Amino acid sequence: MGEVTVKAPSISPDEYEKYRGKNVAIYNGKIIAAGQNSAEALQKALKKNPKLKPSQIEIEYIQLADELIF
Repeated sequence: MGEVTVKAPSISPDEYEKYRGKNVAIYNGKIIAAGQNSAEALQKALKKNPKLKPSQIEIEYIQLADELIF
């Protein structure tokens, strides 16, 4: 089996704060839309970018906190 390399999206600290607790749609490493759930984020991304296909868009959840406290 070959190796699979996944490039993490580059999310700035300002974007991290802005989208904390939301699902974001990412295309070419940039956030293009956000929503309360993955379906909403994808729907907004496709509405803003009608030439894109769903398979071209990555959905990520931006956590509420940087660390878990036990």
